[in-house]
Amino acid sequence: MIKQEFLRMARLYPVAAAIKTAEDLDVALSSDASLLFVLKGDAFQLSPFVVQAHKRGKGVVVHIDLVSGIGKDRAGIQFLRQHNVDAIITSRTHLIAAGKAEGLITIQRLLLIDDSALEAGTRTVARAQPDIVEVLPGIIFPEVAQQLRQLLPGPFIAGGFIRSAAEVARVKAAGAILCSSSTQDLWRRSSWAF
Repeated sequence: MIKQEFLRMARLYPVAAAIKTAEDLDVALSSDASLLFVLKGDAFQLSPFVVQAHKRGKGVVVHIDLVSGIGKDRAGIQFLRQHNVDAIITSRTHLIAAGKAEGLITIQRLLLIDDSALEAGTRTVARAQPDIVEVLPGIIFPEVAQQLRQLLPGPFIAGGFIRSAAEVARVKAAGAILCSSSTQDLWRRSSWAF
């Protein structure tokens, strides 16, 4: 998948399914979400899940820092590439470089716990040059969006503590291309109106 295709899929549905349990896998596959973020689990679950997701026209993004059984190194990135994962999420700069070298979409997490984290984190992200930045907690994205756009080129995903359609609308209005949420109600179009 190339970045333009990822961005196209992000426009199809405003919430990525943030998958944390084995039960979430099946729910995500049958959901309206175009992008599926695997945040927990293990390497053994990935290959069949990726095949099923691709059959349904969905993209699969793996948080390499959190999924067990995958090396947090270039070999781990190569493993994900061989299993047709579309993108990676990481907080680690060296994995952004490895992901880019393997032709994967790279998403770097930016955890904003205070103003100093904003300053230091944006410097780190700017050096790594990921394809996309995921801001956590996503619920605060509207409050920091203008400052982030001055410091980083984006695009931005907002993830964490997004639990309602109103919060999704607020984050999207502030300029995020996508929200990621583990709230399963947000994975279905029938649950709420856009």
